[in-house]
This record gives sequence, C-alpha cells and structure tokens, in this order.
Amino acid sequence: MYLMYIDESGDTIPLSQTGKKFLVVTGCIIHESKIQEIEKAFRAIKKKFYWDQDIEIKSNFLRYANPDLAESSPLKLNSREKYDELEVEVSNFLKSLDVVLCSVVIDKESYWKQYPSQNPYEIAYVFLLERFQKYLAKNNGLGICIIDPREGQVDKHFMGNELSEIHNRMRWEENAFWKKCPNIIEKLLFSQSDKTIGIQIADLFCYPIFNIFEYNKKEYWRFNEITLPKLQRSPIGELDGWGLKFFPPDTKKDLRFFN
Repeated sequence: MYLMYIDESGDTIPLSQTGKKFLVVTGCIIHESKIQEIEKAFRAIKKKFYWDQDIEIKSNFLRYANPDLAESSPLKLNSREKYDELEVEVSNFLKSLDVVLCSVVIDKESYWKQYPSQNPYEIAYVFLLERFQKYLAKNNGLGICIIDPREGQVDKHFMGNELSEIHNRMRWEENAFWKKCPNIIEKLLFSQSDKTIGIQIADLFCYPIFNIFEYNKKEYWRFNEITLPKLQRSPIGELDGWGLKFFPPDTKKDLRFFN
C-alpha cells in the first residue's frame, strides 16, 4: 500500500489582492513499510534541536528559524551555528528518503484567463491524482491520499468538500476532464499538518518547486539537491508531464526553468 501525503505552496488568492503568481500542489508518495522509520528519524531531529518530537517543521518555519532574519518562526534558533546544523540535518534527512514526488504547478493568471470562476486547487488536484494513479499502476499497487484540507497561509479556509467530491468521482468515473483512477482506494483522508509528519515532509519538498517558479529561477539549491531527484520520471526519464505538470502550458516559454 502506498500513501500520498499532499501539501501546497502558494495560494488561491487573486493577484490583485497580493496573491502569489503560482500555486504548487505536491504529493509525497511513501510505501506503508517505510512510514515508521521515516517518522522515527524525523522525530529524532526534532528532539535534538527542540526537545519536542511533535513540533511542526515546515518550509517557511525552517527558513525563518535563521537567527539572522527578523521574521518570526516557531522554530527560531538563537545560534547561527545550530541553525546551519539543523539545515544540514533536515536536508540530509530529505535526501535519504525512499519517496517519490508528483507536483502540479498552476500559473494562476493564465488559468483565470481561461477559467475565471474556478478554484485552481481543484484542477491541480485532478492532475495530481492522475499522476498518482500512473505511479500505482506501474507498481501494481493501491494507494490512499492524505491532505490537510485547510488552504491558506494565515486565514485558512476549508476546501475538503470540493476535493472529496472530485476524489470520489475520479475513483469511479472517466470523462473529458480526467482519467479514471481505480488504484486509488478509500475516500480522501483529512489530517492537520501539525499532526502529520508525511504532510510536513510533502511541504518541505514542495516549497523549492514554488520558489523556482514564483521567482522565475533556473536553479535553487533546495530544488536541485533535494526535490528534483525525487520527482517521478517516465520510463525514458522524462520529467515534464510526469513528476511535474505545468498548467496552462502556454506560459512555459516565459520561464527560465523550461528554457
């Protein structure tokens, strides 16, 4: 059995209201046999630096844990030496994981030009589920999806009902908008990120993808060293359309990553 833990970077806020340019939704696929050892290793890092094995480590918390930065963080450290050590340990931990990633990048402005009333998270979830199905079929396995249904950085809103409906329909139906996903079982499961290590890990892998696109970069060390090697590839090594789906595709030409 495979579990796909899902989290996002970016938002669904209109750009005119200071929303981000891109929404990135990432799934971290873990085989059930690996989950306990991953949890134990991550909890050990948390205990070493915070004496709290249940503290939440997410990408924005980790970046602003740096004592040289003014931004607040529940992970803030008072020693730059210890912060650098934390960065190394978390990075090495992520690099060591036996996981596979699928990620969907939505160019919000371009998307809303075509679908002005739609929530981009919903189409991102459709694309993500299709890629999970592709992975499960290739590995002759079954899978469950786990997500924090609260979207937003500060004022979170519940989006679980809409995603649950999409999830259930994709398990049983095929139409012009999506392919049927028969290897995905059970309903969409909800869990808060602060209570779920898998979602925290998905977030740590997700932010580097967001950073590459939001700031139109060709390279970013967290992406190149940590996230990129884990993204799903086609049998001949293709990334685009497999581990990484960009939509709508017409603005790819403007991005350094695709050039």
